[in-house]
Amino acid sequence: MKSIAILWNAMNPFFEEAINDISKFAVIESLEYVEFKDYRQFIKDIYALDTGTGKPGYSDYKADIMVDKYDSNQICILYLLLPPSEKKYINRKDTFIYENIENLKQFIRKKYKTKVENYNFDNVFHMTDDDKEYDFVLNVINRHLLENTDRNKKGLIKK
Repeated sequence: MKSIAILWNAMNPFFEEAINDISKFAVIESLEYVEFKDYRQFIKDIYALDTGTGKPGYSDYKADIMVDKYDSNQICILYLLLPPSEKKYINRKDTFIYENIENLKQFIRKKYKTKVENYNFDNVFHMTDDDKEYDFVLNVINRHLLENTDRNKKGLIKK
């Protein structure tokens, strides 16, 4: 199964270590380092589908804890391939998620929450849970690559 993971800017000092950790759970098909011109809007767009706690303003909250809070707004986007797994119920999301995706998310968050300066839930790692979210996030990434970087249309990811 495919998934997109984002190491947020809080993880910048730990990108290489985290990439190595992720590679123990998944095949990294490709990755790229990006610094979007409108990082705040990118975060808000990524979390438009993810209601998190279900509270209004969640995407604004996520942007507030990440934009211009660290030395850089650079992120690392990873395109992953994971082995199939069973789904398990996640209370906080009130839905079923593939076990291997949830395990990877929890491993990265647990390991780096004590290393990252000004840790908040969750300013270190985002990962798509299913095909619907994958397609949504891929669309957001491609739109922002086109609009908010110096790339031309050749820079779009087609997965």
